[in-house]
Amino acid sequence: MNTIRKILCLALCTSCLSPMAVIGANADEELIYGTMNIPYNEFFANETVCHEVDAVSSATTGKWKNENLVAGSYAQENSDGSGTILGVSYPVALTKETLDTLSEKYSFTPSDTTPSAYKLVTLKDGKADFSAVIGNTTDIVGVNTSLNSNSVWGDYQITVDAIHNSNGTSDIGRIFGVILTTEKGEKYALRHLQNIWRDELAWSSGIKTSEPHGNVLNYEDYVGLMGQTIDNITYITDSGYHILDTDLYVPVKFENTVTVENAGITDGKTTFTATTFPEGYLKSYSIENLSATVSDGTITYSNALPNQYTLKISDANGIYADVFADFILSTDSLPVKFDGKKITVADTFSNSDFENYMNNLSSVTIGENTYGASGKHGVKIIDTDGTIDLTAMTKGEVPVFDGSGIYEMTVSATGYTNDLKFTLNTTKSDEPATEPTTETATTKELPTTPTTAKTEPTTSNTNNNNTNTNTTNTTTSNTQSSGKTVNTGQTAQTVSMLTVLLSVGAVMTAFFRKKHNK
Repeated sequence: MNTIRKILCLALCTSCLSPMAVIGANADEELIYGTMNIPYNEFFANETVCHEVDAVSSATTGKWKNENLVAGSYAQENSDGSGTILGVSYPVALTKETLDTLSEKYSFTPSDTTPSAYKLVTLKDGKADFSAVIGNTTDIVGVNTSLNSNSVWGDYQITVDAIHNSNGTSDIGRIFGVILTTEKGEKYALRHLQNIWRDELAWSSGIKTSEPHGNVLNYEDYVGLMGQTIDNITYITDSGYHILDTDLYVPVKFENTVTVENAGITDGKTTFTATTFPEGYLKSYSIENLSATVSDGTITYSNALPNQYTLKISDANGIYADVFADFILSTDSLPVKFDGKKITVADTFSNSDFENYMNNLSSVTIGENTYGASGKHGVKIIDTDGTIDLTAMTKGEVPVFDGSGIYEMTVSATGYTNDLKFTLNTTKSDEPATEPTTETATTKELPTTPTTAKTEPTTSNTNNNNTNTNTTNTTTSNTQSSGKTVNTGQTAQTVSMLTVLLSVGAVMTAFFRKKHNK
């Protein structure tokens, strides 16, 4: 069936009318412009794509209508809140007679301006026929590409560095579709969301048939891409075609089973199995960040740190895709402790042991709630230096600490079989507050002269998990009388001032009396 489809494709490539030929057929008629909602299959029909192009179903309730991701497409909402992307809203040109004749109007919206690029709409057996894009063809230069056969979004993923496809547009304009062209001249169409995601292009060829959000991947039409080299990537935009030359080989993927047994860091070796590999697969092994040798189903290692590792099996002939299998080397030793405020290195362990633990945090449990410590939905509650962030919030802006002040916490890390458990108390300080001292009036005589020297209060700050305790000590003595506190320094000053005023009054009185007697 695929062979027949490819033959038809090549025939279509050589026999389809050029855009100029189609224009010539309507040259004597005045064109009107606008946009139409064009189903994917009809949009790509005259782009010489060699397969049917289906609508895209999305199990998520929001991404299918997020303009930052799917701008230029149109969709319908399903009863459960999921959606189906049906095609694209693209500029068109047609005669008024053609528009009036069409039984299906494709939600035509007229425009007063001539678009930079459009599809010419003609009639074919009484139905709309959309030409190839009429517009500019521009080469994309200075952009790097890479192909990954170990993506969660499908069997293959191309990363383009960078078209900057985000917020509904890109450096080359709004993207409505993408075509991959192989060295054999075969063309494969890619659609929004399932295949086009920002600067990434992904698809399934039948090995991985679903992605993390639960969306089913349409793979049947992309099986033929395996074992081919992609010569170029064509972006269909609002200004025409933008073509990026590439040289990306698509390695052949296959069903296989590879498992590696977990082990301890001091065991020195572990075992693995690898089955259902093609006969021509020449195995080559590697494990990143681990000093190890691999042969005959055994991995021998030394100086291992607790961590998750990945066994990579490659085809030395370069025909088949790499295969990966994860495993964990662990320890029951715990290189960290809680000192009442933060997590620090435990006794007898090194700073490198501490850093390895902190870099492998997997989850943090506070009371009954457990939060992932890494990944897209992870919450950073503990910094790499062991500091606990009491202001940490989930992605939904919900505080992880409820303000109660006392929290039972459990910290888990990959490669460590024992968890760190402790109670975090943010209601107490490390040093008790010091109350100001007071003395009764009978214990100390009032000074006869005012105190002229002034000593500033000293303030000590005790930091315990963002809880501050301020203690103020003054140098003046306090006198208590009848339940009231009297500052002795201020009393002395008052007495002194009264004495001066009385003296001045006496002198003034004597002066005026003397003057009156004269």
